Amino acid sequence: MADDPKTNSTTATTTGTVAATTGATATTGSAGVKVDKNKSAEQYIKEAEAKYIVPPLVRQKFPDLIKLIYETESMNEEEREYWLQIMPIMSEEQTTKFRDILVNEKNQLAKLDQDYQTEMAKTNKGPAMQLYEAKMKEKMQEIKHAEAVSEKEEKSEEDKVLQQLDNL
Repeated sequence: MADDPKTNSTTATTTGTVAATTGATATTGSAGVKVDKNKSAEQYIKEAEAKYIVPPLVRQKFPDLIKLIYETESMNEEEREYWLQIMPIMSEEQTTKFRDILVNEKNQLAKLDQDYQTEMAKTNKGPAMQLYEAKMKEKMQEIKHAEAVSEKEEKSEEDKVLQQLDNL
C-alpha cells in the first residue's frame, strides 16, 4: 500500500487540507458554523466555505450531508471538518451508510424530544402537579397564619410598652 502513489497523494492531500482547515479554525477563534434547523443545505455550505476549505465535490454531490453533519449533536467541530474532507474519497456505500447513520440519529433524537415533551406535559398536568399546588396553598396559609399571630403578639407587646410609658 505504501507503494501506491495515488493512495499516498490522496491521503496527503486530505490530511493537509484537514490540517490547514484546523489551523484556520484555531487562528480565527471562531466557534464554527452556527446550527439552525431552519437553514437550507445551501446556507450551511456558504457558511462552511467562509470558515473552512470545502472540497468542490462535497459541495456538488453531498449538500444534504453537509446539513446533516452540522445539525448532528454527536460531533464536535474537528469531526465535522474531518467528514467534509473525507467524503470525496468515500465509496458510494460508505456515503450511504454515513447518511443513514446521521438520519437515524436525527430521527431518534426527535423521537426522544417528543417523548420527553409528552412526559413533561403529563407531569405538569397530572396528580403530582395538583398535589404540589395543594401543598403550596397549605404552606401559604400557614405563613399567613404565622404572620397574623406574630402581628398580634407585636401589637400586644407594643400596647404593654405604651402602658408602661403612660404609668411613668
